[in-house]
Formats: sequence, C-alpha cells, structure tokens
Amino acid sequence: MSQPILRTDDLTIKFGGITAVDRVSIHIKQGQIFGLIGPNGAGKTTMFNLLTGIYKPTAGKIYFKGKDITSLKTHEIVSLGISRTFQNIRLLKGHTVFQNVLLATHHKLRYSFVDALFMLMKFRQSEQQAEKLVNDLMSKYNLSGLRDEIASDLPQGLQRKVEIVRALATGAELIFLDEPAAGLNPAETAELMQLIRQLRDEGNTIFLIEHDMKLVKGICDEIAVLHFGQLLDQGTYEKVTGNQQVVQAYLGRRYKNAQS
Repeated sequence: MSQPILRTDDLTIKFGGITAVDRVSIHIKQGQIFGLIGPNGAGKTTMFNLLTGIYKPTAGKIYFKGKDITSLKTHEIVSLGISRTFQNIRLLKGHTVFQNVLLATHHKLRYSFVDALFMLMKFRQSEQQAEKLVNDLMSKYNLSGLRDEIASDLPQGLQRKVEIVRALATGAELIFLDEPAAGLNPAETAELMQLIRQLRDEGNTIFLIEHDMKLVKGICDEIAVLHFGQLLDQGTYEKVTGNQQVVQAYLGRRYKNAQS
C-alpha cells in the first residue's frame, strides 16, 4: 500500500477542560477527494486549523508525505505544498482577480530587498515568472476574461473559484476546502463539483469539510465523520453511511436527502 499524502496519529487538542479533537487518526491517499463531515461543533474546522498550523496539538502527530509537520508554522506548511480556503471567502477587497491570485505566488519568489528596491534583474525575472504562472492558471480555469474585475464584486460562485485558483498558485498539491459550497446556488454548486473533480483528475488531493451531502456523495472518494471531536468512521460513502452510529449521530434526514 502506498504511503498516504496526509496522516494523523491520535491528534488531540484541548481548550481548557474541553477536548475539541480527541485522538483522531485519519489517512488520505494521494489524488483523493476526501470529505470530513459531522454536526456543527464536532471539531471539523478545529481539525483543519491543526493540520494547517493555526493551532498546535496538545498531543498526537501530523505527517505530510511521511514528513512530521506537527510543529511547523503555517508559512512552512504552505511551502511544502499545502494550501487552504475558508468558509467565509477571503479575497482582498478592492483588488482585481489577477492581483488576488498573484499574491499567492510571493512566498515562492527568490530575491533580496536590494533586488526589489532597485528593480534588479533577479527581481524582474521573478515577477515575470509569477505573472506568467498566474496568467496560465487563469487561462486554464477560465478566469482570463475576469482578469481585471474586482474579485470581491463577483458572484459568490466565481469568488469561490478565484479563491481555489489562488490556492493552486501557491504550488499546493493538497488543498483544504472549508465548506466550499456554503452560500452557493445549485448551478454554482454543480460548477464547483466539476472544478473539484478536475483538480483531482489533474493529480491534486482535496480535503474538504461539507454539510451538503449530495455534494459529498457525488464527489468524495472517502469520507470521515467527527462527533464531539471523536472519529466515528472513515471509508467510502457507502461504508460510512451504513454505520448506524453515524446515522444516529449526524446523518438522519441529510442521508435521506442525499439519496433523492
């Protein structure tokens, strides 16, 4: 069996006397769309915050491609090839689509303060390479026509797309999406599902939190369920939704709606 791209071993975090994530061990394969589901307050976003370096665990380990990243800072994790979007879209207000995506490339640029101050060759070459990368990504994901539009003025579905393309611009191969369908209408959700499948087919790994069970059923290769910070099950949609403990704790009507 190949090494998982992401693995946690007994990951735990406590806030005072509350255990928000309790000894959670999951594994995600390269090239998967992996879903994390569970009721509000189950610890899903806390889990994302642990995996991306925003929080540090009380106990347990996090491994990315076999490397222990438990103690790394967020910018160090990004440099390894992990990026994230948030439930509330975080685009730079008043800035264009191009500027928003370009911002994500800056951590990879290699030039000194002096290079930038005097606009020396190394600075100019780095900036040109970054701009080419962004233009290529925007062309690939059909955003070129929106290049000079103010990103925060776009419809919700397009804002979400810009945010995902910005995550790609960091050089990420593992992308965390926190409730990407939140606030989207059915047509926008369908386009989002198509985009996520495309990213997976291109070799990226997607780890998403989502409450829309039709989306989860439609695109996820595997899912995991959290309840009060504990892992109830991990596996295919069919396996997990067949677990009566999962149905009682979370699914219920959501599961019935996903079947219709």
